[in-house]
Amino acid sequence: MKDFEQIARKMLTPVAQKYGLKFAALDGDEFFLIGQGFAFWVFVDPRDGADVWYVAIDNSGNVLTYTLMYLMEERFTSEDSANYGDPNSLDERVSADLRTAAAWLVNKCQDVLTGNKSWLQGYPDDGDYSRHVTKFLAPYFRAQGYPVIVREDR
Repeated sequence: MKDFEQIARKMLTPVAQKYGLKFAALDGDEFFLIGQGFAFWVFVDPRDGADVWYVAIDNSGNVLTYTLMYLMEERFTSEDSANYGDPNSLDERVSADLRTAAAWLVNKCQDVLTGNKSWLQGYPDDGDYSRHVTKFLAPYFRAQGYPVIVREDR
């Protein structure tokens, strides 16, 4: 099995450079592309491949995660599917997932990549709180001037 961080960096660095996002690794299978007041949460599931979620700060300082599934249903086309290929191993599937997501974001989601959050208005996913995501991103967002609330486990 390859190093997932290496795969994620290879697939996502062009997007990060183009949109001024910072790549940060949480661990060997979770990574972030961090923008001004938002981020993309990239994670690898050994059973399924990789997925990319959106992370934003609400007006109360809560860091919320959003699936991009509904946005993909709206904006994803057969042209985007062409990037996937025919992966056979987990490493190939992770590469294909991230390559496809990166191309789709660049081609169809410049608003999302530049931090425009208007697409979240009326979005079917209201956002979920993830303590570990919040704890990891809090120093980055606070350094940008955003107040971030880290909730204690209940």
